[in-house]
Amino acid sequence: MDADIVIAGAGLAGACAALALAPRRRVVVLDSGEPGASHAAAGLVNPFLGRKAKRAWRASGALDALDELVERADARGLWRQEGVLRPAMNEKQAAVFRERQAEHADRLSWLSPEASRERFSAVTAPFGALWVREGGHIEIPALVEAFLGAAVRAGAEVWHQRLTGWEGGRALTDREEIQTARLFLCTGAATPPLAPSLPLHGVKGQTIRLRTPEPLDLPAVSGSTYVVPLAPREVVVGATFDHTWDTLEPTPEATAMLHERASGVVPALEGAEVVEARTGIRMTVPEAARPGRLPILGPLAPEAPGVWAFAGLGAKGLLTAPLLARHLPAWLDALEAIWPEVSSLGLWRERR
Repeated sequence: MDADIVIAGAGLAGACAALALAPRRRVVVLDSGEPGASHAAAGLVNPFLGRKAKRAWRASGALDALDELVERADARGLWRQEGVLRPAMNEKQAAVFRERQAEHADRLSWLSPEASRERFSAVTAPFGALWVREGGHIEIPALVEAFLGAAVRAGAEVWHQRLTGWEGGRALTDREEIQTARLFLCTGAATPPLAPSLPLHGVKGQTIRLRTPEPLDLPAVSGSTYVVPLAPREVVVGATFDHTWDTLEPTPEATAMLHERASGVVPALEGAEVVEARTGIRMTVPEAARPGRLPILGPLAPEAPGVWAFAGLGAKGLLTAPLLARHLPAWLDALEAIWPEVSSLGLWRERR
């Protein structure tokens, strides 16, 4: 069986790539059936990151690309762009947040402790809070399913097979060989064994889902932890960042820590029932290899121009995967056009 493009991996990166490329090329997506980081992610879309609320890389284009793919997949109901509340953890952070609001008054609002309490009574914000108006949240597994469904409607095929390697212009799976011009590795935690030369580091993340006795009127909250509403009585809380771990399974210690932190931000969650715990491995690019820990996109090496990496999305997949996928059709045959901040070409040159 032949294909113009084989995309190995049916998580967020693979689904975005498939949706972007399917209208123009014959695309086959390989879905191994193994849950990845997309399965456990909290789904927060926050374009002002970190303790200092710095504007994310190419944030405006990222939000536009997310909107575009959501529209194309007819998944508007999944993208709840209703804002993100960032309670300040102390006076020092409150001062930083106020400065950031002054710099981005068109995108951010500063809420005093009184204003935050009046508007969001369920959230504790004794030092005030930053309101990120263009943020929001998406349930990522449902989004991935919608994107893959739209890609299939555009002509893509999803095969339940696992990539085992490649040879020449053939993608090798656990069932067959596929002749293809391009093979994309969107394989998440399975990428290092397939492409050991890539500078990738795995970080285990755990999330929990809580159910409250009574409905809560909550925004998406990003404080000492994330609290993302799924339904009036359900939230997902996340996530841990474990750089070393003994098990891939959820742990009671991480569950207890996340529950405690969530209760500190939203006191009504203290008595909530833990319904489920999930884990995933986020693949990130170390700062030493790529400033800003930005993803890697492009051919693995000059000697393997047909095998591309789409890897290292880390915890910012919703702000990077749609953005990079949006440009894939133009970049396929114009490698030098790939933004140097993410291009694999820079990694080649550094190794020489």
